[in-house]
Amino acid sequence: MSAGRFDHIVVVDWSARATPSPKAPTKDAIFIAHSAHGATPQVSYYRTRADAMAALEQVMTDTLMRDERILATFDFSFAYPAGFAQHLTGKADALSVWPLFAQMVKDGPDNANNRFDVARALNRRFPGVGPFWCVPKTQACPDLPARDLRHGHHLPERRKVELAYGKMQPGWKLYTTGSVGSQAILGIARLQSLRGRFGSALAVAPYDGIERPIVLAECWPSLMAKEIAHYALAGEIPDAAQVRVIAAGLAALAPDDLAKMLVDGDAEEGGVLGAGHEALLRSAIHAALGP
Repeated sequence: MSAGRFDHIVVVDWSARATPSPKAPTKDAIFIAHSAHGATPQVSYYRTRADAMAALEQVMTDTLMRDERILATFDFSFAYPAGFAQHLTGKADALSVWPLFAQMVKDGPDNANNRFDVARALNRRFPGVGPFWCVPKTQACPDLPARDLRHGHHLPERRKVELAYGKMQPGWKLYTTGSVGSQAILGIARLQSLRGRFGSALAVAPYDGIERPIVLAECWPSLMAKEIAHYALAGEIPDAAQVRVIAAGLAALAPDDLAKMLVDGDAEEGGVLGAGHEALLRSAIHAALGP
């Protein structure tokens, strides 16, 4: 059986909100699309990261109990530019940083978190002005500036995949529009908890291979921005539309094609699911959702 064959496809639109999202679904919150056995994706809304993770853990536990497989994708960076992991851990391995993040991050049931403190502490481990930047003025300090004053740490601004797609934001940016940095800090810590929970049953693509029952992968829905806009429903929140459309496309992919996408990337900077395979993903979305 192809390692790219999954019974469940999950696509997560993440959030770094510091308070619970409103009761009514709103943009810039957490939405999760779940396609089971190729069925139309069902989209759920979560007010907190804790609630979203509890739901994901339950789906993964149920999947294992049924001897099935699940691919869960998340729209935040799983890795940083070359040199970051090596400096912090002595290993040029993106996953070597994950336990450190999990140890440092405090992320409460009400979304209260210490992401800026974590970034500040990480910056202090680098010479010069460390790589993380962009925070509210009340959080700014020499170790974590509000503006891009980074220097002396010898780290690139972007990963290779981020350079290839000019609209992808660098993982160092923590605040304001397009800032994936805060989402990554909080998200990586949460995914590390899944690694601890499921152990050898879980793999992080492309680092661990893709043969295990639970596979996590980084995605960037904007890779299919035109398709998402085309298939968005009247009045649908954009975050909900993007997870629904991407989940439908991934579920419709031929297993061998999905496997090819999942193994792209390297041990230090990882990769983005579908990057370089846009035509395949686009065709799968059209096949799933129509002309």
